Amino acid sequence: MVLISSSTISVIISSSVISLFTGLLFLSGYVLQQQTVRHIQASISPDSVYHLAGRQYALSGGSPAAAYVVANQGNEAFSTPDAVLADNSRGRGDGEGGEMGETSRNELDGKYGQRNSHTYVQIISKPSVSCICSSLLFFKILSSNSDIETDKVFLYPQSWDLHSPSRGISNALSLLRQYQNKYGIIMHAINTSDPNYRFPSNTRLLSRASHKLTHYKKIFYIRSPGMLLDSSRLNQLFLSPPPTLSSSSFSSSSPFSFRKNKRKSTDSSQSDQWVPTRLSTVNADLPYAFLVTTDHSSSGGVSIRSHVPIPLVKQSLIVPAVPKFAVEKGAELHPAYVFFEKDRDRLREMETAYYQQWKKDIEDICQGIDVND
Repeated sequence: MVLISSSTISVIISSSVISLFTGLLFLSGYVLQQQTVRHIQASISPDSVYHLAGRQYALSGGSPAAAYVVANQGNEAFSTPDAVLADNSRGRGDGEGGEMGETSRNELDGKYGQRNSHTYVQIISKPSVSCICSSLLFFKILSSNSDIETDKVFLYPQSWDLHSPSRGISNALSLLRQYQNKYGIIMHAINTSDPNYRFPSNTRLLSRASHKLTHYKKIFYIRSPGMLLDSSRLNQLFLSPPPTLSSSSFSSSSPFSFRKNKRKSTDSSQSDQWVPTRLSTVNADLPYAFLVTTDHSSSGGVSIRSHVPIPLVKQSLIVPAVPKFAVEKGAELHPAYVFFEKDRDRLREMETAYYQQWKKDIEDICQGIDVND
């Protein structure tokens, strides 16, 4: 008969506990490693290798270029910028997006409330009553003064309908719904649930909503919050044709092109208001304004291209409330749209006449709702 001492039992128990914790630690490390690998694969996948990079341009008159043009970076920097936002969320159903151009045009005609072939888009991804009221004000002015027929699309996280971040957000969205018919607003609540992305962003929101927008010929995104001062001039920018690319740029397989040769515009007119670019889901924020065009070739191919305004536009037409460039002495700005960056130069923004008028206007349109966020 073998007698086991208490010390032996203690050693056995200690060894078992150590082995158990070692196994758990190894398992946790393995799971973490696999998650890291998946994140790296997602980051370097073809759908997200393009990053938004600011490139400064010298302007005439010696003034510094505070406006930035989005440019490609990396090995494929010279591929044709004929793509709109896309990510790896294909086939997830309504509200979760996919690539633009993935669904046939005929299938989407008349869906999602579309009334016109052109649309303005405003996106709110962070809870902000003032931003929602600002979009309502923007749509109201467009509806009242616009000389062209366009849709007015508003994108926001679907989670706000299920669990509103605040009573103010809930009230502001309800007010926006009340004015849908009057101002022709199309609201899309976008499902942004994804374990890899805890917080929604404007970029992710647009990516998930892309299948709702691909049937438009032209999409004009402009940053909110902001103040529309001249809808006619903004419409002129919207309708101004982007640079024309050669017919060989049409692609029916994917909106992304991976050719390294640079395709030049067939029209080198100095009057172009847009610069071709490529957008990516890698960056959380979007340019202050951009245009997306969809063209169909005679062979059945589809080309989806994105563009940002030339630097001069940010200096004179769509401007930040706090100027980012030197203004010539005696010169007066007459912008069509002024946007607020909120997190940057907040105090200086609040001192501008633009901000004070905008604040008064959103308080008027959202009466009874606290817009101080």
